[in-house]
Amino acid sequence: MEQPNKHQVLAKIEFPENHLTELTHYLPETYDYLLVQLDYQKRILAELEVTEVFELIENQVLQ
Repeated sequence: MEQPNKHQVLAKIEFPENHLTELTHYLPETYDYLLVQLDYQKRILAELEVTEVFELIENQVLQ
């Protein structure tokens, strides 16, 4: 499976964030599902950002 790019992950974060703010009444299962998805995508984003920084560090060391 191909690793998602940062733009895709940010779009996947924006979607549940928008839906969480638009919930007009309390739907516990829907709310929980959106939070799980949001947490999962934020973890992927953190991994991508750390990988980017590590790659920059590696490139600087090699130069």
